[in-house]
Amino acid sequence: MSTRAVARSLLFSAFLFAAAAWAREKITLAVLDVEAKNVSRENAEALTDLLRTELFNTGRFTVVERQKILKILDEQKFQMSGVTDADQAIQIGKLLNVKKIMIGTLTLLGNTHILNTRIVDVQSGQVELAEAVESKGGEELLPKAVTELALKISFKVGLEGSIIRIDDKTVYIDLGSADGVSTGQVFSVIRQGEAVTDLEGRVIGTNTEAIGSITVTKTEDRFSEAAAKKTEALFRKGDKVRPGEEDIAKSKKSAKKEPPKPKTEQPSSEPRRPDIPPTF
Repeated sequence: MSTRAVARSLLFSAFLFAAAAWAREKITLAVLDVEAKNVSRENAEALTDLLRTELFNTGRFTVVERQKILKILDEQKFQMSGVTDADQAIQIGKLLNVKKIMIGTLTLLGNTHILNTRIVDVQSGQVELAEAVESKGGEELLPKAVTELALKISFKVGLEGSIIRIDDKTVYIDLGSADGVSTGQVFSVIRQGEAVTDLEGRVIGTNTEAIGSITVTKTEDRFSEAAAKKTEALFRKGDKVRPGEEDIAKSKKSAKKEPPKPKTEQPSSEPRRPDIPPTF
């Protein structure tokens, strides 16, 4: 390889390293105790604790401990349970210095538990995501529903990257194996448009448009290579990437799967020949 080629390769590697080095911080999230409707407050608190654990286990969030939330809210004379108003949640989120805050309800209707949650962006004041899961057949099935909910939330909120380079037919994104990305994963490519403002000129959102999708072909620690799967416009450096709906559906399906039952080896009716080594 020529000196120029080596220099170009080193420069390219340095570029990717620098782009990936803007290592995204995990999203700081506070989960307030869900409001209990037709269930005991103790059960609602226990389920909220389980939800905090499952959200933390996705690897996408830094979840505030319940005791820390209680301490700060007690100092400010706020109550944690029963908060379902977005405006009050925003005030609490600012006190806790978090990016996002979750509020919700746990309702029992007949034999069905319904866990309904909303995630509020503390800075913009907007409800960013509303997700709900149902669990039929008693409280013992609730943990599985909570795991499913945490996965849905982590894919829709906790993972977002950008296109950092386009080289011929290869698209480079600033998400890698350290972010949980795997080969074969599909990402939607999102282009952000003009900011949306209210009558007083405050930015309340941004127009976005899905312009295609990519499939990951190779992963490194902090970046990945991908190939275009579907395109409705030419991709550009800076376009956002988020997990595609099929990956969210795949994760939901995996969460519902029962663990495989251990196989029991049946004794062979035919004795093993002494000249054949055993198989391990």
